[in-house]
Amino acid sequence: MAEGSDIIILHKILITAFVITFVYNYYTEYGITIIEIENPTFSLLGPFNTTQIVADDNYNQLIDIDQFTFKINPQPCENYSAGFLLMIIVTSNPSNYENREVIRNTWGKNQDSTKVVFLVGESENINITNQITNESKSFGDIVQGSFIDAYRNMTYKHVMGLKWIVHHCPKAKYILKADDDILVNLPQMLRFLSRELSPWGAKDLIACRVREHTKALRYKSKWQVTEKEYAPEYYPTYCPGWAIIYSQDVVPRLLKVAQDLPYFWIDDVHITGVIAEKIDVPRTQLASFILSTISIQTLKALGPKYIQQFMFSPPDMSLNQITDIWKLISEYKY
Repeated sequence: MAEGSDIIILHKILITAFVITFVYNYYTEYGITIIEIENPTFSLLGPFNTTQIVADDNYNQLIDIDQFTFKINPQPCENYSAGFLLMIIVTSNPSNYENREVIRNTWGKNQDSTKVVFLVGESENINITNQITNESKSFGDIVQGSFIDAYRNMTYKHVMGLKWIVHHCPKAKYILKADDDILVNLPQMLRFLSRELSPWGAKDLIACRVREHTKALRYKSKWQVTEKEYAPEYYPTYCPGWAIIYSQDVVPRLLKVAQDLPYFWIDDVHITGVIAEKIDVPRTQLASFILSTISIQTLKALGPKYIQQFMFSPPDMSLNQITDIWKLISEYKY
């Protein structure tokens, strides 16, 4: 009897060791731990713990526009019933054809795990309108809404992007909202999302280069805001709009609140500050993933091996800078 008991104990020990080894190898191989983000306030999902967007939204309303329509509405996600890792929505001025072309030829090339669309409003210039139509026919990556594309209409464009995700690409695990004057180190970003985070997605994630204690500017400038437009002295913690990562579950929640609040034209403050606080989602700091000015010089002089791993360039990059940096990093094996 003792020998039989010993065998049972030995089997239990071996099974326990196998399970521990399997879990360790699984987590280290697939990266279902957060390695580089300190004190995370979001959670990661696994194969049996997922989220799904439910479209609780009036399709023909965009904030205070009651007869909203998508003038151009591609469907890059329709053949991916199981979803894919990352959907990128790039806000772009209709006249910025060269920016979109550079992105298409560098970091924005579509692949099975990633798709890119460009968000634009309507132009009052007939030549640009025709160009957008032709561009859409050629590339199938333009999402256009029925509002004039103007500086103070940025919130319409951002919320339109959230609406488009909810109705037309609800199964993407992560959403990157980006401007058309940055570079995304897409191989590194996909590696980060699938290994450092989780290939099955996350919950309560809004990640960016976080800004805190920013004063609302009352003096005359590009960013001037009156007390009637925004009464508090300081903005809430928010994400600058040039690069924001959303988890799948956050998008419909942001959209629902945005549709019911009065319009405020500074989209990043409004959506990732005011509205994010209303849905109780903290902003996660990604400052260490942004290429610094010094690192850009090092990259050009010595190559990718001698700089930190990064996911984003700084904002306001020239098209030549985007092209040059992409050439330097696109073939590098991390």
